[in-house]
Amino acid sequence: MSEALYADRPDVYDALYADKEYDAEVEFVVEQFEAEGNGGDRALVVGCGTGEHGKRLRERGFEVTGVDRYEAMVERARTKSDAEFRVGRLPDLPVDDEFDLVFLPFTVVDHLPPEAFAPSLRSLADALADDGLLVFDTMGERPPEPTALQLYTYDRPEGTYARLVQKRPFGDRRVRWDSLVVTPDGDVFADVHDLTDYDRAVVVGALEVLGLSVETFGWYGDTEQEGYDATVFVASAGSGSR
Repeated sequence: MSEALYADRPDVYDALYADKEYDAEVEFVVEQFEAEGNGGDRALVVGCGTGEHGKRLRERGFEVTGVDRYEAMVERARTKSDAEFRVGRLPDLPVDDEFDLVFLPFTVVDHLPPEAFAPSLRSLADALADDGLLVFDTMGERPPEPTALQLYTYDRPEGTYARLVQKRPFGDRRVRWDSLVVTPDGDVFADVHDLTDYDRAVVVGALEVLGLSVETFGWYGDTEQEGYDATVFVASAGSGSR
């Protein structure tokens, strides 16, 4: 399976998601942390991608460690801020410290196969300091879509990026996301990755089993993410909860 967008073309990833609301997402996370967290400044961003969330948390005064499974993404993230970025993946995080805030942005949990779900949540809970806060999002069940490829375009100063996308269900709540990406200079490459549509109640139950108290929200404070049953989970370790 080729995950070329993440593994080889972080520049194209940034172009495709240049309009993502990074500022609003980080603002929501910081607001939750200020309301429910322990007041510390150690933040772990798992699935940090090209470092946009980590950069903004760093600007808000956090000591940030970012982790991503793709070396190319980590290398690009290192050009954006003085946060520390490491290569690694769930459930075996390359960290020994505990963190006041643990944040998984942009459907990182959805990228976990079912067999990695429970051990990954345990690893995240173990990374939390006392009264620390865990925040992550999931898209929820993706609605049925036509099997025909669809075209998306992104206008940028350097030209238009195009992406043909097909989402194909397979197995129990599993989705294969096939993409064909075309860059303004004519490069064409395929990107394929598998996702899991985790049920909201299952996620809440798994977090509660770990001793975390859980609150759920729409997409970073909004009521919904168009076309998806999206959820942001805010889970607190609490004093002596683990």
